[in-house]
Amino acid sequence: MRWSSVVRQCRLDCVRVDLFGLSNMLFMLLCPVLSCVAALVLTVTGAPGQVAVSVSGGVSGMAALMSWMSALRVNVVEESSGHRAMNGMIPIARTSQVAGRFLFLLVTCAMWTVDVMVCSVFLAFGDMMDSGWAGAMIPSAVIFAFSLIVGSILMAFSYRFTFRAMMRIFVVVIVGLYALVALLSRLPFDWQGLLQGVADFMSVWWRAALIAVVLCVGVYCISAALAIRFYRAKEL
Repeated sequence: MRWSSVVRQCRLDCVRVDLFGLSNMLFMLLCPVLSCVAALVLTVTGAPGQVAVSVSGGVSGMAALMSWMSALRVNVVEESSGHRAMNGMIPIARTSQVAGRFLFLLVTCAMWTVDVMVCSVFLAFGDMMDSGWAGAMIPSAVIFAFSLIVGSILMAFSYRFTFRAMMRIFVVVIVGLYALVALLSRLPFDWQGLLQGVADFMSVWWRAALIAVVLCVGVYCISAALAIRFYRAKEL
């Protein structure tokens, strides 16, 4: 696998979805602008810090969703337009194509993470967030890790299933997880104590950072390996 080919594939994907186009850049600027307006309103009205945290949570959730959608948009375009059949004709090996697609995922996650970071800085300005400046950066790290993990899993299975089938599976998995949580909550077990113990363990920043790095790298690499295996077995 040649890294020059990986970068070429990533650049091709950026062009396919116009990632750095004017419309996409304006949409990404919307979150910081709204956060700036919200910060001014909260400062003038003297709203409590919990409101700023709620606004930051809403922006972070939207950023996570948009990072997945931006990364998977290439696969949707290929599937709907039939471009994936043309991938066998471009002078880039299949392994490099998949690696470039995962590099593209990394780029989109980084872009939306920076977006959340800018929003958090606006909301933290003037000590509107009770956790201060350091706490304002936490959503950025969480969004990057969460987006990369979920995006990697979805990206891998996009090489095995169609987008519609994958969305059906995703809905079934989410419903199944909710049902499992509801079932486990009825069992005679001290879940609150367990969650408190986990929270205490993760309260040390280096432990949380280490676990996040291991999860991100592990899921990212395993998902990329699965995607390469699925793609090699597929007829173009």
